[in-house]
Amino acid sequence: MEVLLVEKDPLIRDQVKVGLQQFDEFHVTVGQGIAGVNEARSRMFDCVFLGVDPRQKDTTKLLQHLRSFDTTTELFVLTDPRNVKDMAVDKGRYDIHSFVATPIVVRDFFGLLGRFLERRTDRKNSALRKQERVGARR
Repeated sequence: MEVLLVEKDPLIRDQVKVGLQQFDEFHVTVGQGIAGVNEARSRMFDCVFLGVDPRQKDTTKLLQHLRSFDTTTELFVLTDPRNVKDMAVDKGRYDIHSFVATPIVVRDFFGLLGRFLERRTDRKNSALRKQERVGARR
């Protein structure tokens, strides 16, 4: 799975990258700012991890920019836990799959990744079963 990671804070960025690299399924591309988000224009990603702080308008603009041209990629927003309440309205508006609290809590992060992988596997299996049923009818 292709993952795009755009995070301003180098410590958080490294924690997320190393965490993702613990799974063979994930291939991580790291970007910065608008140029990092624009990677999603030229390549298809299965999910994006995007650092957003509503008090820093440049990071909020990254979120808006991403969703202006890509509304289907699963989006995980990396943010301070106290920002989650302020960004609750944005979850629906920008189709944010999940908020990831920073600094990263390893147990929670791996749990999130495990659920993400499980859900993707379930979707793929469901699509395959559907194809088999359609093929059997012909």
